[in-house]
Amino acid sequence: MSEGTPPPGGNLPVRRVSSQELEAIIRRAVELQTAAGDADEPEGIPEAEVLRIGKELGLEPATVRRAIADVRGRAPAERGVLARTMGPRTVLAGRTVRRPAAAVGLLVEQYLTTVEYMVVQRRFPDRTRYVAGTGMGAVMGRAYRKVQERQAFLDVTPLDVAVSVIDADTCFVEVSTDLGNVRGGLAAGAALGGGGGAAAIVTAVLATPIVDPLALVALPVLGGVYLGMRGIFGAVSRSTQEKLEAFLDRLEHGELRLPQRAPDWRKRLGI
Repeated sequence: MSEGTPPPGGNLPVRRVSSQELEAIIRRAVELQTAAGDADEPEGIPEAEVLRIGKELGLEPATVRRAIADVRGRAPAERGVLARTMGPRTVLAGRTVRRPAAAVGLLVEQYLTTVEYMVVQRRFPDRTRYVAGTGMGAVMGRAYRKVQERQAFLDVTPLDVAVSVIDADTCFVEVSTDLGNVRGGLAAGAALGGGGGAAAIVTAVLATPIVDPLALVALPVLGGVYLGMRGIFGAVSRSTQEKLEAFLDRLEHGELRLPQRAPDWRKRLGI
C-alpha cells in the first residue's frame, strides 16, 4: 500500500455510538471482564478505575463522583412477596451539600450523638450505622430534649449515613433506614390477626376442583386485612421519608445546632 493510499474502508462514514449504546457497551464490557476474572476477586471494579474510565471519556472527576453518589443513592431493588405486597423495606434520601465531606461527616456524627443521643453501631467502608442509645443518660436525654428543645428531631433508628466526596468543597450525603422489622410485623399481624382463618379457608378451597361459597367470604377478608396493613406500612414509610428529607434540609441550610452546654441534669449525674 503506497503512502498516499487511504486504508481500506477509509472513505466510509465514521461509525458513531449513541449515549444509550455507550452505556450498554460499558456495562457489557464490565460483565465480560468480571466473568473472565479470578473467582476470588471481589465483584465489580474499584472506584478509582471508574474515575479513570470517565476521564478517558472526557468526563470531569467531580461529575463522575456525583454520578456514583446518585447511583448509590437509589434504594436497592428488592424482590419477594413482601416487597410486592407491602412495599420496599429501605427508606432512603440523598442531598448534595456545598461543604467539604470531612466537615459534614464530623458535624453529622456530633449532632446524632449529642442531640439525638444515638451511638455508632457499625462503621462500614462506605457508611456508618447509628442506633438509639439505651443507657440511662440517653433515655433521659431524649425525654429532656422533647420538652425543652424547639427544633425538630430525626427519631429514626437504625440510621445509615454515607458522605461521599464530589469535589473539595462539595459532598453527597445519603441517609437511610431499614423498616424490615416493621413490615414483617405488620405482615405477620395480618396473617395471624385477621387473615389467618381466611387464608386457611382459601387454601382449602383452592385445593379442591369445586368452587366453595366460603371463598366468596374468605378472599375479601384476606385481601382487606392485607390492604389495611399495606396502608399502615405505606404511612410509616412516607412519615420516615419526610423525617429524612427534613433532616437533610436542615443539614443543607446549616440549621443543625449542636448543644452549647450540657443540660443541668447531666451535670448533676456526671454524664
